[in-house]
Amino acid sequence: MLKLIIIFSLFVLSFCQQTENNGTFGDTVNGNDLVKLGRQLQKPMLTIIGMALRNLHACEWTNWSPCSVRKGYFGSRTRTRTCNYDRNVGNTNSTIENDNKLCEGKCPSDYNITKHGYCIKFYTDSVENDDAVTQCRNDGGYLINIESKQKHDDIKAMLQGINEYPYVGGKRKDLSSPWVFEYGIQKGFMEWVTGQPNFKSSEFCLCLDKSTRHLYDVGCTDKRTFLCEIVYDL
Repeated sequence: MLKLIIIFSLFVLSFCQQTENNGTFGDTVNGNDLVKLGRQLQKPMLTIIGMALRNLHACEWTNWSPCSVRKGYFGSRTRTRTCNYDRNVGNTNSTIENDNKLCEGKCPSDYNITKHGYCIKFYTDSVENDDAVTQCRNDGGYLINIESKQKHDDIKAMLQGINEYPYVGGKRKDLSSPWVFEYGIQKGFMEWVTGQPNFKSSEFCLCLDKSTRHLYDVGCTDKRTFLCEIVYDL
């Protein structure tokens, strides 16, 4: 028995060294990996162990799901597998297993994480609306959609002392069309400056007032600063 334990320990050590060298992570190793490695290293015992594990778990994990993190906080990933443990006796009953692990969203270093966890950047360059949209997309985000009072309050705090009318998300084709946003939906939070929207025929984009941070409808070719947001969980 002692000899068998020593041999098995050597196999495990060899396997760990191999997986470390080729970048295989322990949470993805399965019976097929052991069988393949045993054959590569010409280690029959390792191959047998892999085959036993493969027969025990007649299933494979799905890929990890996207991280459920919300704007820079910790979240989780999940994966599942459907297993039939009793193949040898023709049992067709299956068991579904779930696996979870922590993950973290990354707000870029040149973005700000606000009080309530929104990942936002204020761009001081003055550009047309299409160029602002392009810049936000290049960052992996969008022109910000202000869909709640909580986010609106965070933006007001972030822009305190800044005397600008920045572009935000929201665009429409004509005066009779609804406002369309690149991500999310409007939940009824449309705080307008008094007298806005004024329904001018050329004003199909949105910006914020420099003091109240309420909405103006403005021309899309106006050159303005703008606000981008990176959203981790739509």
